[in-house]
Amino acid sequence: MTQSRRWRLAVALLSISVLLTSANAIAGTIPLMAARFQSVPLSQIESLTTVPSFSILIFVVLSNPIANKIGNKATVLLGVLIVLIAGLIPMVVNSFWLILGSRFLLGAGIGLFNAMAYSLISTYYEGTQRQTMMGYQGSVSSLGNILMFLISSFLIGFGWRQVYLYYLIAIPVFLLFWWGTPNDRAKSTTEEAQSAPQSPISLGQLLKGRLMIYALLVLFSMMIAQTVVVKISGLILAAGYGKIADGSIALALLGIATMIGGMLYGQIFKLIHRLILPAGLLIAAVALFALSRSQSLALTYTLTIIAGLSTSLVGPYLFAGSAEIAGKGNETLASSILIVGINIGVFITPYTLSGLSHLIGSDQPAPILAAVSVILAVIGGLTFLLKEPELAEHRQ
Repeated sequence: MTQSRRWRLAVALLSISVLLTSANAIAGTIPLMAARFQSVPLSQIESLTTVPSFSILIFVVLSNPIANKIGNKATVLLGVLIVLIAGLIPMVVNSFWLILGSRFLLGAGIGLFNAMAYSLISTYYEGTQRQTMMGYQGSVSSLGNILMFLISSFLIGFGWRQVYLYYLIAIPVFLLFWWGTPNDRAKSTTEEAQSAPQSPISLGQLLKGRLMIYALLVLFSMMIAQTVVVKISGLILAAGYGKIADGSIALALLGIATMIGGMLYGQIFKLIHRLILPAGLLIAAVALFALSRSQSLALTYTLTIIAGLSTSLVGPYLFAGSAEIAGKGNETLASSILIVGINIGVFITPYTLSGLSHLIGSDQPAPILAAVSVILAVIGGLTFLLKEPELAEHRQ
């Protein structure tokens, strides 16, 4: 493959990560839509941001069999096209229920390529290159999240319908992916034999091995990230050293740190290899514990950046490792399992924090963050016991 084609492939594979968090683009329109649809309960209007998560979970699971039928490239392009159409529907319809349906359809589109944002990297790259690309994927996803809120904040000034123009970003993503990735359907018999999975594998087989541990780790990591997002503003207000706007700045710094961490991931992996997982978890644990004791904005911002940098090292390692465990041809199924873990982690975070607050006897942000940091430190220590993932471990 020429240098030009390698560059095109990398850009194409990374481009779809810009859309992974796009369901949140319309979060700021909820008050305006509540005023427009006054007969609709507020809880249902708020569900416009959560309904996509349900269809994402469904179609993440379905994406693998669909890709087996029509190919990876066609599946991703179909998903991006659905995101474009479903994202723009609310601009031209007046029925709230049609808008709600379009949001479900949007999640279906994202679900079709969500797992492939990770698995296609594992398909086309190996070794250190795979690890580096996984880090870049995390950076692009974080960058997409930042751009999403900047663009939607600008568009909301023109009205709630105009915010849905954000989904026009799916057009360049569609073109980049179509332009940069090879056609994976027109293969000769020899090529198909060479690219066939090492052995057929079922969901049940994967869940019996190390991949289940990885899914639990990514679930817990997402819960930690959500805890910081949910509690940081309250922490600053309760300690009395800042305002709620300062919490928003901390969250922006968290996103930037996560993006930078993804860019540096490949270089860090070259230095410490498998130690990157416990190191990321333990450094995050120390940062969260110190954050719970912070009494100044400067220290809080610094610790938030450290937490973002360290947690950004966890996801790329787990997704790259899952591909090694599942074996050639099973990367999408393995990635799907981890993505289900991520979505479950986001969903159960409020309930877990509620249970934790009852357990420690306080619902204040500082003691909750301290308790979470201790749990994270224990889990980080246990990951020292994990060995390097072996190829197709499920067969051993």
